[in-house]
Amino acid sequence: MTSDHLADWLTQWHDVRELVRVSAAVDAVHEIAAITDRLRSDQGGPAVLFDHVLGQTIPVVTNLLGSPRRLAAALGVGSLDGLSQRLDDWLSLTLPRGKLDTWKLLPRLAELSQWPPTLEKTGLCQQVVKLGRDVNLAELPALTMWPGDAAPTITWGQLHTQSPSGDVTTAESGADTRRRVCVVPLEVRGRDGLLIHGDENSELWSLLVEYGSRGQQMPVAVVLGGDPLTSVASWAPLPGRTDPLVFAGFLRNRPVELVAARSIPLTVPASAEIVFEGFVDPQAAYESSGPISRETGFFGPRESLPVMRVTAITHRANPVFPAMVPGAAPSESHWLDRACERLLLPLARLWIPELVEWRWPFAGANRHVVFASIRKTYAQQARKVMHALWSLPRAATAKMLVVVDDDVDVRDENAVWSSVAAHADPARDLVLWDGPADPLDHATALRGVGRKLGLDATRKLPSEAGAARVPQPLRWTAEIEQRLQARWPEFGL
Repeated sequence: MTSDHLADWLTQWHDVRELVRVSAAVDAVHEIAAITDRLRSDQGGPAVLFDHVLGQTIPVVTNLLGSPRRLAAALGVGSLDGLSQRLDDWLSLTLPRGKLDTWKLLPRLAELSQWPPTLEKTGLCQQVVKLGRDVNLAELPALTMWPGDAAPTITWGQLHTQSPSGDVTTAESGADTRRRVCVVPLEVRGRDGLLIHGDENSELWSLLVEYGSRGQQMPVAVVLGGDPLTSVASWAPLPGRTDPLVFAGFLRNRPVELVAARSIPLTVPASAEIVFEGFVDPQAAYESSGPISRETGFFGPRESLPVMRVTAITHRANPVFPAMVPGAAPSESHWLDRACERLLLPLARLWIPELVEWRWPFAGANRHVVFASIRKTYAQQARKVMHALWSLPRAATAKMLVVVDDDVDVRDENAVWSSVAAHADPARDLVLWDGPADPLDHATALRGVGRKLGLDATRKLPSEAGAARVPQPLRWTAEIEQRLQARWPEFGL
């Protein structure tokens, strides 16, 4: 169930009762977010389309990708687990192991050429164009989510920019002019201001410093809606130098179509609902932000942030405004994180071949805690895996890693903690390491810096624990299991 256009996608989900419509007038201040929050469930709840927002002409949709079923359908798989298998299958054919396998690589390389975006002359995202003095952010239904939020916030905007050398990198030029796309909250400030809630450790901040060193303004486009797969690709913490729109092409099995922006030197997805164009001046003074609700289920800190000045707003003739309501797990952001967990597992296995499975539990807001299972073959291997995981982009700020054997189901939290109880000795199996912390982790003494905890809950090898102290688990033999299976009808149970 895929579509290039959000309106078509909403119709498809309404037909199968995965989307509900609210025709009554609702307030963009707290009310829409409260309704969405109440409709959540352990399986995510429905998408909600609000047709009549007080004081606005544009409808709002929330919880768009906030269920595993809708996410899997958008990604073209039967379940989120199918994402790992799809990428595993592709990588197994793409990475050659010998001369004969190289021939198998050729059609995969031909497939790669189909994924980069294509540039079109026109796009539905520019059916309506407002420039200069006609720009007024108050005409769009940005939501004030929770009591205590300082201002209306755009939460589902895909922020597009690029490095300052010009157009997107080409293999011929070799210039480092890559496209960057991410999703960060944007706090509305007046008619044309958007405060960018990122963090100084992000690539976006490094890029802003680079523009400042060149005395240039950074062009930025904020994209709302379009093909949901471009939203997923923008949300995913992809490896460095990976173009999210090329990755979106892989997920879609066809290229993302782009059009030139109207007031800045960038391209934007042609099928988007709404696009904000503008610049960030690195030399301008940062503005103090108020607290806004974040995907951790808590308010973010007050901080000084850069401001995007909007120079143009373009949109479809009848757009829909997508909004992500932050909250405690499981909310829409947490299901997106679960999809990213599945997508990134095969890539993590390239660096950590003994890694079997991992899980980012909802209890850790999909970011603070990681459970990982490994095929253990030598002493201290769990420690090697911990440090390897802490070197990966998303896991770098996880403050707790628990490593277990490959016969432990990391999706079963009771099984994980049972393994900790059975196999972890705090005097021997505890690893403490100081490093970068999640900027949204309010438990750290210093923002962005913290201590990490690793737990080796694997069964210890004789060289680690002494042969006499390696416990043997209670298990039935295969012969007993087979005999029981054959005689089970006799027992009348």
